[in-house]
Amino acid sequence: MKRNAREFIRSTTTLLDHILATLTQEEQLELLDVLAGEVEERMDALVETVES
Repeated sequence: MKRNAREFIRSTTTLLDHILATLTQEEQLELLDVLAGEVEERMDALVETVES
């Protein structure tokens, strides 16, 4: 993984930690579920692009 990708993940994770701290447990779970769905969609699109 390239350095800029690692730094992006690190900064995004730090921001997510701050956001999660302001939410209720239910809101946290909902947000994480939505984010997981987005990641899955993007990974699927990436796999399709690579396989084409």
